[in-house]
Amino acid sequence: MLSRLLSHRWVQVALLLSLLGGAVALRLQDPPAIERLRHLTFDAYNKAMPRLAHDDTLIVDIDEASIRAIGQWPWPRTKMAALTDKLAAMGAKAIVFDVVFAETDRTSPPVMAAQLPADAKTVADGLASLPDHDALFAQSIASAGNVVMGFVGANQVTGRDPLLIARMLNTGQQPAVGRFVRGLHNFTTSLPQLTEAAAGNGSFTPLVENDGIVRRLPLLIGLEKNNDGVAEAVYPALSLEAVRVALGKKVLTVTSHGVDNPAGLGVQSIAVGDRRVPTDETGGVWVYYTGHRPELYVPALSIIDGSIDASRVKDKIVFVGTSAIGLLDLRATPFKTDTPGVEIHAEMVEQILHGQFLQRPSFLIGAEMIATLAVSLAIIFLAPFISTLSMALLAVVVIGGGTVLSIYAYGHMGLLVDGVYPALVTLTIFILSAVLTSLRSETEKKAVRQAFSHYISPVLMDELTRNPDKLRLGGEVRELTVMFTDIRNFTTISEGLDPAELIRMMNDFLTPMTSCVLESRGTIDKYMGDAIMAFWNAPLTDAEHARNAARAALQMVAALEPVNAELEARAQAASRTHHPLRAGIGLHTGPASVGNMGSRQRFAYSALGDTVNLTSRLEGQTKNYGVSILASEATMKAAADFAWLEADLIKVKGRQQPVRIFMLAGDAETNKNADFNSLQGKHNKMLGCYRAQEWQEAAQLTQELEKALPAFAAYYAMILSRIEQYKNTPPANDWQGVWIAADK
Repeated sequence: MLSRLLSHRWVQVALLLSLLGGAVALRLQDPPAIERLRHLTFDAYNKAMPRLAHDDTLIVDIDEASIRAIGQWPWPRTKMAALTDKLAAMGAKAIVFDVVFAETDRTSPPVMAAQLPADAKTVADGLASLPDHDALFAQSIASAGNVVMGFVGANQVTGRDPLLIARMLNTGQQPAVGRFVRGLHNFTTSLPQLTEAAAGNGSFTPLVENDGIVRRLPLLIGLEKNNDGVAEAVYPALSLEAVRVALGKKVLTVTSHGVDNPAGLGVQSIAVGDRRVPTDETGGVWVYYTGHRPELYVPALSIIDGSIDASRVKDKIVFVGTSAIGLLDLRATPFKTDTPGVEIHAEMVEQILHGQFLQRPSFLIGAEMIATLAVSLAIIFLAPFISTLSMALLAVVVIGGGTVLSIYAYGHMGLLVDGVYPALVTLTIFILSAVLTSLRSETEKKAVRQAFSHYISPVLMDELTRNPDKLRLGGEVRELTVMFTDIRNFTTISEGLDPAELIRMMNDFLTPMTSCVLESRGTIDKYMGDAIMAFWNAPLTDAEHARNAARAALQMVAALEPVNAELEARAQAASRTHHPLRAGIGLHTGPASVGNMGSRQRFAYSALGDTVNLTSRLEGQTKNYGVSILASEATMKAAADFAWLEADLIKVKGRQQPVRIFMLAGDAETNKNADFNSLQGKHNKMLGCYRAQEWQEAAQLTQELEKALPAFAAYYAMILSRIEQYKNTPPANDWQGVWIAADK
C-alpha cells in the first residue's frame, strides 16, 4: 500500500517540493553550520587562487628580537619619535601605526617628576623642565606629515571618542551612513595630542567570524551612543586612511542607498580619489589574502639603528605593528591561525590600491536560491519523463557546472558564489527523486503494458518504445532575399570595453536590428558574434520579400542613431572614447536551400547555397565602398521602386562572374523625389564616363556628387582614388569596368 502511494506521481512531487521548501527555508535562516560550510569553501578558493601580491606596503615589526634589544613594551615615545623620523627620512609614503598610544609615556620627565616625593623638589623641577616625550612624539608626527594613527573598539567606557580627520562625503541617498555601519559604544584611542598631529586616524577593529577567522574588514565603523542602532559618527578603517593619506586626498566618498533604491539597501562603495572600493551594506570588505609573506616584515630595531637600506622603505605605505605573542595582536586567517593583525590591514591596502576585491553582493543570495529552485524543480518535474541515467547526467552537469561557475566567478570576477549548498540540495533532491521515480517507473510500466496490450501487440509496443518518432532532417529550394549584417570596426570598438559593457553594447545593437528584421516579416537565421544572418520568404511565403528586406535594411541604419546616442552618453559618463556603431549590410535575392539543417541530434532552420555566400561577400564589401547597404542587381530589380544607385561591377572573392552591385539610398518615397532623380542621372553619367575611361569628366562629376550626396561621400572618395590610380596606370584595353575584390 505504501509502495503504491509513493509511486503516485503527485505524491512524489509533493514530497520533493516539501523537501525543497525546507531546504530553502533553512538557507534563509542561514544557521552557523551552513555559514561555516560556505566560508570554508571560500577559504579553499583563496588558498588555491590567492590574490596577486604587490610591493606597495612594508611592515615595521615590533618583534621579540626588537623588544629584547630595546626593552619592554611600551617603548619610550622618544623611540617612537625616532622611528617616525627615520621612516619619514627614508621616503615612506605613509606611516601607519597599528598601535594605540592610550596613556601618557611613563618615562617622560614631567611624568616622573610628578611621582617624586616633596623633599625631592629640586630634582622634580629639573625633570619637569625637560621635554615631554609625548610632545616630542607629536612633533615628529606633525613633521612627517603623513602619519596615520589608529584606534580600536573597547568593551568598557573609556571616555574618549576618536578624532575624525578625513572628510566623509555621502553621495548616495538618505538616511545617513550611520544607519548601516557596525556601531560600537566605546573606543580606545591614542592621546589627543598625538592624534591631532596626525594626517589620518583610522580604526583597526577586526571583524571576527563565528569560527574565529578574520575574513572581512569593516572599512567604516560607527560610534553609537543612544542604543538606537544609528551611529552618531562614522570613522574610516586604518587601511582606508592609509590609502587616503598616501594618495594625498582629503575626502572619502561614501555611496549608500535607502530602502527605495533598486541598487539595494545600505552602503554600496567607498571612493578614495579614483580608487573605488565596493563594499557590503555595512561598509565591510572581504579580505582577498595573498597568504603570509615574510618578506613584508622588517624588525623595528633595524629602522631605529639604521641597519636597513632606505630603498626598502622608499615610496611604501609603512605599517608599524607587532608579531610578538605577548602583545596579543595575532589573528586567524584562512592561511594561518597566528597572522599578525597588522598584515591583514596591509593586505587591504594592496586590494584598494590595485582594485582586487572579493564581493558577495546581496543579489547573489537570491540568484543562488533561484538557481537551486530552478534546477531542483527541473529535476522534480522532469523525473517522470526522462530516464534515471539522463536525470543523473543532468544532476552531474548541473552540480559540476555550478562548481565550475563558482570557481570561475572567484578566480576571474572576484565574486563569492556559493556552489556548495545548492549542490547539496540538488544532490539530495536527485537521490530521493531517483528512488521514487524508479519505484513509480516499475509500477507505470506494468500499467502501461497492460493498457496498450488492448490496442497494439507487445512486439510493436516494444519497437515504438525503443524508437520514438523524431523530426526529420530536410528542406526545399526557394527564392529568398538573404541579409548579412555586422558591426564595422568591431575589434577597435571592443578593445576599450570590459566584458560586461561589451555584452551590454552587443545587446543594444542586436535588439533593434532584430526588431527591424522581425517587424518586416524576416526570419533570423543565426547570430554570429556581432553579425546577423536573416532571410525573407521562408518559412512563410512573402511575395514582397526583396522590398521588405530593403525596407528592413533602411530601418536598421536609422535605428542605430538612438543606440549611438545612448552609447555616447555612457562613454562620456565613463570618460571613455566613443566609437559609434556602423552597420554593414549585404542583400541578395536568389534560390537557396532552406529547411532543417544540421544533424539528427541537433538541427536548426537555416538556409544554404550560393545565394547565401554571395550575400556574405556583399556585406564584407560595404567597408571597402564606404556605404551601409550593398545589394545585388537581383535584389534591386525585385525592389525597383526603391531609391538605388549603382555602385560597381565587381568580381567578389570565390566567384568567376562579375556582379553588378547597388547602394540603397532610400525607399519608394525617396525614389519619387525629383532632386534625387536628377542626382541619380548624374551618378549614372559618372559611371558611364568612368567605364568609358573618360577620367577627367568622371572625376568632375564624382566631385560634384560627393558634395551633393554627403551620405555617400566615402564611396565617391573611393571612386576618385580609383580614377587617379587609373590615370597613372590605365586598365587593359579589354577592361569592362569590372573591379576585382582583393578580400572578402
